Amino acid sequence: MKKTKTAIMDEPGIMSRGVIDYVYGSERIEKIKSAADVHPVMITAENLESQLPEMKDIEVIFSSWGMLNLTPEQLECLPKLKAVFYAAGSVNGFAAPFLERGITVCSAVEANAIPVAEFCLAQILLACKGYFANTQICRQGPWSSSGGMLFGRGVYGETVALIGIGSVCRHLLKLLKSFNLRVIAESDYLPKLPWEESEALGISKLVSIEEAFKDAYVISNHLPDKPHNKKVIKQEHFESMRHGAVFINTGRGAQIDEAGMIIALKNRPDITALLDVQHPEPPVAGSELYTLPNVHLSSHIAGSLNDEVHRMADYMIEDFMRWQDGKPLKYAVNPQQLVNRA
Repeated sequence: MKKTKTAIMDEPGIMSRGVIDYVYGSERIEKIKSAADVHPVMITAENLESQLPEMKDIEVIFSSWGMLNLTPEQLECLPKLKAVFYAAGSVNGFAAPFLERGITVCSAVEANAIPVAEFCLAQILLACKGYFANTQICRQGPWSSSGGMLFGRGVYGETVALIGIGSVCRHLLKLLKSFNLRVIAESDYLPKLPWEESEALGISKLVSIEEAFKDAYVISNHLPDKPHNKKVIKQEHFESMRHGAVFINTGRGAQIDEAGMIIALKNRPDITALLDVQHPEPPVAGSELYTLPNVHLSSHIAGSLNDEVHRMADYMIEDFMRWQDGKPLKYAVNPQQLVNRA
């Protein structure tokens, strides 16, 4: 059988390694080479123009973070290109010109959503126990069980609110089904879900963003990175939180009115913010996010890292094998997803 003519596009810069080396590694590159006729030169921004004349028969491109934005003129040089397999999440930065030409684009967004969902599950369970506020008090010195200590509500029958129902939330909802928690979801900033679908996902109630912050003991933000979602979470939302409640952000920092959030966190030392994302990242020197005792920062680690990135490569190689065999694809992107997804 004739092998598919394939090119691999790489970008430098992750821990002094190329992205392809980091995400695919030698074992998975060899798997692609065994199944396809791979162009002998790794394509980068620096050599793209010189290589295009040699790529007129290329049918498939494998890539990951840093996928090149090909111009219409460059795409004209790839007349046989049929599919792009992108071992990363959002394709908004490059996919439209491909889709407009009828070129299939597959994304590993579902693979990248899994570690984010796992990260959020861990934080939700710890938040329900009051772990984050409790450890801050413990660091102040010897404590007495007779008073002065903060305890959470526990992981039994409590309410968790999810803001934005995308790939991460759908994976998280599956994980949350193992626990006796009431899950509500905001319905202001997401494509409207039919109630039957919401119920099947494990959502008890669709609520406004105001209700989400007032009712839940843990609120987790998963809004897509879209201009209309900037600063939609405001000071008044934080000020309305229940005593001891926790806010988790693995969405984007720009979705928060950060100045207002800081005021609320200063006024309400009982509430906690767990911020894996900020705006900017990292926060500027001197930001009170570094010093507020009820803020816990992490450096955007919820998504795929190290061993986890190989899952993204595996998803794309599996879809490529399905594509070669003429089978339905699991991870193909449709144009509507460019509107609704990050």
